[in-house]
Amino acid sequence: MRKSFGLLAVLLLGISLLSAQSETKELPYSFGKKGISQSVDVRDMPAVDQEALLREDAQEQDKSAPLRAGVGFTVNLNMTNSGRTDITADGGTLWRTQFVSREAFMTYLVFEQFNIPDEGKLFIYSPDHEQFFGPYTNKDVQESGRFETDNIIGDELIVEYYEPANASFKGTFQIAAVMHIYKDFLHVNKDRGPHGDADGNCHIDVACPDAQPWRNQVNSVVCISMTAYVASEGGWGMYLCSGSMINNVRMDKTPYVLTAEHCLASEDQTYKFYFNYQTYECGGSTGIYARVANGGSIVARSGANSTLSASDFMLLKITGNLGVAYRDSIFFAGWDRSGAFSVGSGIHHPGGDWKKISFPQNITAPTSGQYGNKYFVVRWKTNPNKGVTEQGSSGSPLFNANALIIGTLTSGSSYCDYPQGTDNYGRMSYHWTNNNNSNNARKLQPWLDPDNTGATTLQGMKYSGEVVTSVEDYTAATSTFDIYPNPTQDGRITIQGEFLPESAQCNIYNVMGQVVESRTVFTEATFTLNVSGLKDGVYFVELIGSERNYKSKLIIAR
Repeated sequence: MRKSFGLLAVLLLGISLLSAQSETKELPYSFGKKGISQSVDVRDMPAVDQEALLREDAQEQDKSAPLRAGVGFTVNLNMTNSGRTDITADGGTLWRTQFVSREAFMTYLVFEQFNIPDEGKLFIYSPDHEQFFGPYTNKDVQESGRFETDNIIGDELIVEYYEPANASFKGTFQIAAVMHIYKDFLHVNKDRGPHGDADGNCHIDVACPDAQPWRNQVNSVVCISMTAYVASEGGWGMYLCSGSMINNVRMDKTPYVLTAEHCLASEDQTYKFYFNYQTYECGGSTGIYARVANGGSIVARSGANSTLSASDFMLLKITGNLGVAYRDSIFFAGWDRSGAFSVGSGIHHPGGDWKKISFPQNITAPTSGQYGNKYFVVRWKTNPNKGVTEQGSSGSPLFNANALIIGTLTSGSSYCDYPQGTDNYGRMSYHWTNNNNSNNARKLQPWLDPDNTGATTLQGMKYSGEVVTSVEDYTAATSTFDIYPNPTQDGRITIQGEFLPESAQCNIYNVMGQVVESRTVFTEATFTLNVSGLKDGVYFVELIGSERNYKSKLIIAR
């Protein structure tokens, strides 16, 4: 699977961009080609009453249900019943159509019956060509037979398919739905908030000092978006939950994600996984969101008839590529399935917001009643307040004092305006065999301990393979460094800091959290950097070293 995200103006300046999925810079066929008309058929989607949807959502704040953030329109379009088709100078076929869904924060497409030759190139992009993703291939199709594209920021997108004359066969596909994101859960439009923010001001950013000892565990937690057709709700929807990358006894970096089964809106839903979706600074308003793995499948789930009839777990496996821009930061969380418990932390994406951390006051383990031996009951610290959870936090991990997962969030009553409420976490001990279920698809043991070693605990592991044994083992702390001149007029800057002399990854982000430049640099106490190809604006410069990460703000003002 090969996908690109780019700003064309930046590409033309020769700046290397990294996408959420890969590092290719291949452009859609029509970009920059002479003799190709840019007039494309336009399809307007029906109006969306976003305020009505938000009112509906305000009435549905049950943590035992996923958080809705988008709706979709069934279209069932293909190259024969829609769009504009041109025969290119080389004898190939170029097909394009444009979709408009007014007032959407983001738009994307859901495909089904997708089968194109290796020579075929399918892209989506914004009409101004500043955003583009692709090419998509048959490898992008998820287990359900569908695949969803990446997100285009804004309410318009163009889909383009080019097939050369010598293609091995004629490609076919069906666009099933046009998706309309009405909650700005990724904070892509600063003028149209606050939709998508966590509810209330009691949440703690993972960039804050409270989270520092938990930095590895923070790097295990992901925001999950799920797209599904739900007949009972009248059509397509996009839903949000939280989850965590989780280690297995073989420590082979299988990309498992543990979440809650109640996040399953439909058996054939598709998945996106957002990594490092968090603020740059404690209490900050900007951060990272464009690190996405697109595609997943269900490995096992509890098979609950209700959230309380089993322990409400779901184990997913990421099938999309893990991009190099974030892969090395991934942490596979450890676990404890013994049934023992101690107070640690909860890490999650409340309301689909930037990643947060919460700290329990106490944990209890009921042995009877509706929670039986399936759930831990958590009460959060309130004096001072140390965070709660809310809808969108579903499926997030509960860590014990040894930084091992002991449960996953399934339901509860805590919110910022009711911090004394309690939350219920399905126990790893019950997930493990799901009450001695003989079906491997209903328990975690066959997947997290495939060799049946009998392990009751397992430590977490960095993507590099380094095993982490406690919350204090984190060494890649984040520090700042000096940039001068700052602001810079010509883009030639000097960087000064307490660096190790080594090769480091240098990523530069814009205020939307998108990587606009990436390169390898050699860090010394003082070194220079030329970023003259960047436009005027505010940027964040990140240096990723072997033992420490560094971030500072850069302003370019000519």
